[in-house]
Amino acid sequence: MIYKKQDFFEYSAESQRVRANLEQTYAAWVDARRAFDAMPVSMYWSSKEGADYLCVKQTSHDNGSSLGRRSPQLEAQYSNHTEAKARLKERIHALDAQLTERAGLYRRLRLPSIPDRQAEILRKLDTEGLLGTDLMVVGTNAFIAYELACGAKFPTGNEETEDFDMAWCRGTKASLLGQTANTTGRKTLFAVLKSLDSSYQINPRKPYQAVNQTGYEVELLAAPSTHPLPKFEPFEPMVTLIEQEWLLQGMPLSVVVATVRGRACPLYVPDPRWMALHKLWLAKKPERSPAKKPKDQRQGEVLLDATRFFLGDSHPLNIDFVLSLPEELQAHFNAWCESRHYVPQDGLGRLAS
Repeated sequence: MIYKKQDFFEYSAESQRVRANLEQTYAAWVDARRAFDAMPVSMYWSSKEGADYLCVKQTSHDNGSSLGRRSPQLEAQYSNHTEAKARLKERIHALDAQLTERAGLYRRLRLPSIPDRQAEILRKLDTEGLLGTDLMVVGTNAFIAYELACGAKFPTGNEETEDFDMAWCRGTKASLLGQTANTTGRKTLFAVLKSLDSSYQINPRKPYQAVNQTGYEVELLAAPSTHPLPKFEPFEPMVTLIEQEWLLQGMPLSVVVATVRGRACPLYVPDPRWMALHKLWLAKKPERSPAKKPKDQRQGEVLLDATRFFLGDSHPLNIDFVLSLPEELQAHFNAWCESRHYVPQDGLGRLAS
């Protein structure tokens, strides 16, 4: 189907303002949360043989270690730690309240929202520094981000789903850290899931999937070029999905979205141009489930049309983009152009000759 610009419902200036405020508050919240999480879990005085020693526990699993016998310097260190932790707690509490207020305004304007179960995972991945550096959101959940980036509600495409698919991007140009990411001390996706719900287990029949006791599934996809994944990551994504390579191209998008219950979380998603063509290709893939193909076609068409109308400056459908396409996607883009009488331009705005 061909979508025209009037088929999209553009958000009001008030909606854009509310969305920007939510994003600003979330950025402050995640900075405070990371600072708090980086502090020792506890610092305390312990008496031994008539003397006091300052002890510290870096994590909840840490047995604690001594920093030395009480002294003016250690008393100052203890005081600074206690005061800093109290300030961060107070700041996080205040920002939590502000997020709730601003997410409420966002929801009243009927802007797109995300289910809280997915949001909890995404917030934790973000505070751990994994979202956008190691992992990105793919599939239908990404369309929430595309609507926000376009500043318009799509006539189709952003459909409710219980699927939650992540794609591995560490060490690729899609990662915020680029292709030379430092992986020292980083958590895994599975470790993050377990920290939120200890019932998560890797599905032995589908080792690219984790399932909790309620049957909720989280899948990890990975392009062939990213294999093998780090040996400490229990997920084992399939190695044959060449189409995952396309989602690592171009310029990914990052947005903050409100949740159904009035919280906030980030989304980091693939370049909309590549996602759209990926969807159009899936709609014609012989091995694809016939039940999924109509949705793939709708999503691909509406996203490419939306990109044309609203993201031309940041994600142009120009000659440079055309030249970057692999052979498998060129026919799909050409068919889209032909059906819309669209002629890609060069970087100077000139039509292709």
